Amino acid sequence: MLKTIKNVKNQLPFYYFEELSKIPRASGNEKGVVEYIKNIAIENGLEYYADESDNILVKKKGSVGRENEDAIMLQAHTDMVAEKNNDTVHDFATDPITLIQEGNILRAKGTTLGADDGFGVAIMLAVLTDKSLSTPPIECLFTSSEEIGLVGAGKFDYSKISAKRMINLDSAEENTVIIGCCGGVRTEMTIPTDCISDALPAIGITIGGLCGGHSGEDIDKGRKNANVVMGSILSEVNKKIPICLAYITGGDKDNAIPRENTATFTVDSIEKSDECVTLIKEIIADIKKDLVNEDKGFFVKIEEMISTGHYSRECTEKILKVLSLPNAVLEYRKAKPILPQTSRNLAKIRSNVEGQITIGFSSRSYLEEKLDMSCNDLDKIAKEIGATTYHHERYPGWQGESDSDLVIDWQNAYERATGRKTEPTLIHAGLECGLITSRVKGLEAISIGANVHDLHTPQETMEIDSFDRIYDTVLEFLKK
Repeated sequence: MLKTIKNVKNQLPFYYFEELSKIPRASGNEKGVVEYIKNIAIENGLEYYADESDNILVKKKGSVGRENEDAIMLQAHTDMVAEKNNDTVHDFATDPITLIQEGNILRAKGTTLGADDGFGVAIMLAVLTDKSLSTPPIECLFTSSEEIGLVGAGKFDYSKISAKRMINLDSAEENTVIIGCCGGVRTEMTIPTDCISDALPAIGITIGGLCGGHSGEDIDKGRKNANVVMGSILSEVNKKIPICLAYITGGDKDNAIPRENTATFTVDSIEKSDECVTLIKEIIADIKKDLVNEDKGFFVKIEEMISTGHYSRECTEKILKVLSLPNAVLEYRKAKPILPQTSRNLAKIRSNVEGQITIGFSSRSYLEEKLDMSCNDLDKIAKEIGATTYHHERYPGWQGESDSDLVIDWQNAYERATGRKTEPTLIHAGLECGLITSRVKGLEAISIGANVHDLHTPQETMEIDSFDRIYDTVLEFLKK
């Protein structure tokens, strides 16, 4: 049955993970995976409901003697973050993910693995199709475009749901039960630009080799943000030698810490260009002293050239002002667990041919007023420099009770299935639990997951035995 993944206890969920990896499913391109799930429902005689937003709900009746028990809802998102290494040839719109197993570790060839959230989808498909299981009625909700702002979950018709208990399969740490998460909002800032046609000495800088990561779960790990690093290099140079930006682009996804950035700036003489190169090398040497281990692949390429156009000094100063805004963790929680309370990720920046620079931010917090504060700060700086902001894809945070029956039942099932213990905690990331529980009155939720590392990067990996243990626990939980 399995072609790549070997030596696993539970064949069926890994089979579905392999099959899902063949289906392109980057955010916004989930129609193929929805059709796949729909066909599985039809083949197994399961009731399903698919909407125009590429969400699909599949229901399985309770086993004999358990038909009248309360339904349990399992939930995961079908999309994945599409990130690849610069030297990897891969089209996320058409190409399958190439899986590579290295002992107990599963990764992809040069791209994100898609364990976020392919492992959850695979587990749900296995539960739906394994006729040997004894379960209560099951409602499996597969949502779309979670990675770009919980889009699908925000558009689903929750009158279709009868369950009052939900297990979200979208966390990335096995020995925890997630009972709370941040809310979030995305912001796009647009800065009008000018263009001066003038042939001048220029320097091109390319930053690469940074680890990146999930803009929520990894935001406090000290990993460098390529956009922020480029901003600091340009600002330090500009303090000593006036420069004019000609081009800048970095980052790709709102929910990923940027790994790469490329910029070009001009100066008014060859002599100053040479001075800039020397200065840049000194700045880079200082940056390298402050790298965490995950960023040891950091590199900078410097190229001297001639540019035929650039932005004005005034426009350059505006852009550098935005790139120097506070980034990463803005404030920590005062109560345990001590986690980031509020954060901001300078996610992407683009030089556009339409005569403007666009800069994307994602803000996260457990507190709505802190999200408002981050938005207001961005609005304020935009007003100062004559830019505009657009806040979108806002979603609520969520926090349950650490001693709820659902949490305790999961803890007990995990210990019975694995002989291990698991503890409730919060995460500094967004989950669909907050949005869904706000739409389904009386719905209680937890989020669980296998050990998945370096999410939203091409270094993403999943521990195979952890996937097995989580599946065993789901089955143990459903037995009760």
